[in-house]
Amino acid sequence: MSEIIYIINPETGRRIRVGGITFNHLIFTSHDFINGELIRRATAPPPTPRQYFLNTQTNRLIQAGSRRYHEMIRTGWNIIEAYYLIPPGELVAETIAMVQNLGNEITQRQRNVDANCPLLMRKLWIGTETGL
Repeated sequence: MSEIIYIINPETGRRIRVGGITFNHLIFTSHDFINGELIRRATAPPPTPRQYFLNTQTNRLIQAGSRRYHEMIRTGWNIIEAYYLIPPGELVAETIAMVQNLGNEITQRQRNVDANCPLLMRKLWIGTETGL
């Protein structure tokens, strides 16, 4: 009886079965199996960049097209500003206003610091903020 062998998928870092669907897909599209490792072919096209959305309830990224993404869209979640996933119970307009208000508040705080600090203190503050 043959032994089941597992290796690490170089694209995701997850364990996959040698001879399984994911393994065969990698072999067919972009990798060679040499000495027990998956090695990317030099002629393989570059990996496609992945798009993510931010779940506003958990502050976790959800990959576009994933099972979780489709579940959320089916249950009525909305996407605003092409990045934020908003649950169906929340009002989209209120969430957009909240995001804009946070941006305005940060800008206002920066202006207040600039107006209230002497020139030397501003230079010191800016230097510590940028890591200089």
